Amino acid sequence: MEAQKAKRKGKILIAEDGETLRTVLAKYLAREGFEPLEAADGEKAIELYRTLRPEIVISDIMMPRMDGLSLLKEIHRINPAASVILMTGYGNEDILLKALQGGAVNFFKKPFNMKELVLEIEKIAQYKEAGEQPALFCPDLVEETKVFRLVTTDAAYMPVINQIALQLPLLVNETEILNIKIGIEEMITNAIEHGNLGISFQEKSSAIADGRFGELVAQRMKDDKKGHRLVTVTSRLSRELFQVTIRDEGNGFDWQALPDLSAGNLLSFSGRGVFLTKIYFDAVTYNAKGNEVTLLKRRTRES
Repeated sequence: MEAQKAKRKGKILIAEDGETLRTVLAKYLAREGFEPLEAADGEKAIELYRTLRPEIVISDIMMPRMDGLSLLKEIHRINPAASVILMTGYGNEDILLKALQGGAVNFFKKPFNMKELVLEIEKIAQYKEAGEQPALFCPDLVEETKVFRLVTTDAAYMPVINQIALQLPLLVNETEILNIKIGIEEMITNAIEHGNLGISFQEKSSAIADGRFGELVAQRMKDDKKGHRLVTVTSRLSRELFQVTIRDEGNGFDWQALPDLSAGNLLSFSGRGVFLTKIYFDAVTYNAKGNEVTLLKRRTRES
């Protein structure tokens, strides 16, 4: 019993009116060491959130009695720092866009890969835990610049992202810091997978669907020319502005072909990370080659 308790990673609330998906997801999360809580509608989800305070909420966009957007607003009213991941199908783009702009941390299109969702949950949990550690935050900071170089075959970038985010409380609130961290990680992941390793969005989607994405990455890592490429991450922070530039050594891509940020184009994005950064940051720009992206966030916290 003690070993089983130690394995638990925290409570995850699943708000989904489809019993089959809700049950399958709950069983999968339980197997991965989480404690799943189930709600068949938004009102039940609010009740469970108030009483049990789960670490993360996974919510369908369309549910009876309360949709995902309304659920998100109510949960954030209870806890402004709550982390909500959305599940959606085609036809719900307007609500999804508003929810992401309203503070949801990520979304998954149905049908989705369970393992990919669990990895996202674990990532968010780790970032939240890091944010709860004694901060090396200095309110007297005027300006800082940091430069990191990651080797593709050994890219442990969570410590890098946590280092970059140490002084972000100068500019933004806790929820925005989590979103910024996720956005940076998405773009570093893109730089490694799509940039340095040359894995296309189509190859990644197909490999994830077949359960062989880890194998695909491992194969590309064995290529010395690709596996030893670098990702350079440069962050600049002042009292009014945060900027991070991520550059890989790949061939780049045609960033001008990316869809506009609009509800109509929401689910047509090839990469979820590219879309999320457009939500989380005030500006996202690429160099001409497409192997360098700069993310910019302006101050939102009041003095």
